[in-house]
Amino acid sequence: METETLSLMIDQEQSTYRRKDYLNPLDHYRWNGKAKHPIIVTPSDRKKLVDWCFAIVDTCAFRRETVAIAVDLFDRFLSIPSAAAQVALCDRSELQLLAIASLYLAIKMNERVAFHCNFFVAASCGGYTVNDIESTELQILTGLSWYLHGPTSLQVAMHIFSLVTFDNIVANDTIHFLYDQVHYQTEQAVRDYFLSIQRPSTIAVAAIFNAVELLRDDERIKLFTALVPVVFQFSIADANTISDARDRLLMVMELATDTHSLRVSTSGNVESLRGTMSMSSLHN
Repeated sequence: METETLSLMIDQEQSTYRRKDYLNPLDHYRWNGKAKHPIIVTPSDRKKLVDWCFAIVDTCAFRRETVAIAVDLFDRFLSIPSAAAQVALCDRSELQLLAIASLYLAIKMNERVAFHCNFFVAASCGGYTVNDIESTELQILTGLSWYLHGPTSLQVAMHIFSLVTFDNIVANDTIHFLYDQVHYQTEQAVRDYFLSIQRPSTIAVAAIFNAVELLRDDERIKLFTALVPVVFQFSIADANTISDARDRLLMVMELATDTHSLRVSTSGNVESLRGTMSMSSLHN
């Protein structure tokens, strides 16, 4: 059953849930046909919005995987040629609204709480209205043809782990260490634009292999021996692509030295996030 599920996830990431390099100016001009509307959004802008999403879910004590779901919606919406996507790529205020609506939708999908978008109206200091957020949410739903449940890198990684027999290979503590490392690395990957346009399975395998590299020699050899046959029975990316993703992921983690900037206290409130929501944060 797990094998069939993982095969389906890998098929879906290459078709229905595929993401594209939407910040590529050439692709944008092909959609738009008018050079007078250039992309002004940058990978840095996207990263700031993702970090803001992490701050929100930490403040509300939600799952951090909810951000991965929100960003998947956000990235896929921008990957599909549409007037709304073009506007968001040329207007940071619209891009921020798209991020808010994506997170609002992801919270409703992944959290077992009643959550109203008035929270985001307050968090934006009234910069966006309930109608703004709900209208953008509807644009996302229709733009994605209601295909909302794309596989995340962490989900793919956990399915890979479920197919590996760990008995008598490594200790339970080592397994928990691997899970924690993969969770953290896939979380960091969400923040990086280059990694965001890779297939989730590519990031999952890169994170797993990076985590295994941190183990002692004997454990590392045993785990690679167990993992490689499992991983390469599926239609994943080629070895060079995975190697590039591993290197990029290591660089992203190295740059993420100030983890406090990503994890705010759950005792925080909307007021403390308003500075992050100001449009100046995307212009700096």
